[in-house]
Amino acid sequence: MIEFKEIALEDKALFDSYFSYKNYENSEFTFTNNFIWRDAYHFRYAIIQDHLCIMGKYRNRYPFIFAPLSLNTPAYDLVMPALVDVFHQKGYPLIMKSVTKDAKEAIEAVMPKSIIFKEDRSNHDYVYSSKDLIDLSGKMYRQKRNHVNKFIKSYNFEYEVIDENNINECLDIEKTWAEKRNGDKSILEEKKAILELMANFHALKITGGALRINGTIQSFTLGELLNPDMAVIHIEKANIDYDGCYAMINQQFAMNAWSHITLINREEDMGIPGLRKAKESYYPTKMIVKYTGFFL
Repeated sequence: MIEFKEIALEDKALFDSYFSYKNYENSEFTFTNNFIWRDAYHFRYAIIQDHLCIMGKYRNRYPFIFAPLSLNTPAYDLVMPALVDVFHQKGYPLIMKSVTKDAKEAIEAVMPKSIIFKEDRSNHDYVYSSKDLIDLSGKMYRQKRNHVNKFIKSYNFEYEVIDENNINECLDIEKTWAEKRNGDKSILEEKKAILELMANFHALKITGGALRINGTIQSFTLGELLNPDMAVIHIEKANIDYDGCYAMINQQFAMNAWSHITLINREEDMGIPGLRKAKESYYPTKMIVKYTGFFL
């Protein structure tokens, strides 16, 4: 019987070997995302038919699987029936989440009429030109420029790279912010993910930036390379008492950490209206379209 294992830090090299086989652009395919959210989403993994298979289950919803990854051309016709058996043995249908267009077409080619795919707008990734996020040029970014310029005029601030000198301060401010919304389960899940990320900052090879305002860190953000030409932003937090703080950390992190990278993936909006509006307001260069698949 196939057993799915818990994800441990020691699994990073294994995951990275699969994630680096192709220049994947969807944000799920980083070890960091799977590791820091492994408790909230109950992520587990197994190697089946030489494919990396990652299973998850969020709260009381049905469990799901990401599209299996291979170190060669995926053999979906071999690995998918095995996954169907695993899920059926547990009493669940097989549901695939965050399936990109390429994976969808490849699966349909070898398993026609076996699965129904539906576009999952809430999980599309937003991808931006790093130059756009840095320069904020043109009419469409006028409001963002105004936010940044107002912030510069209003506050005594410094941008800092996150390292051993300030990482604990970032942790402390996150704990303080989370305590103010202690009854919100999503905030507690995010807090745990951030603590995991900070505690394993170097092992995960994360890059971070922070804004210090009047001597105190009031915003921080964390990301990494997703592929050689694209960075992914995992976390962005800011104190909204400082007007323009989010716009400023966004622009400063892109400029200081990712100016040499063409594209920046800022992940999905999860169907949250305010978050969708904020991400759309930066005019993405493209969206990483994803589907949910239901096996018949």
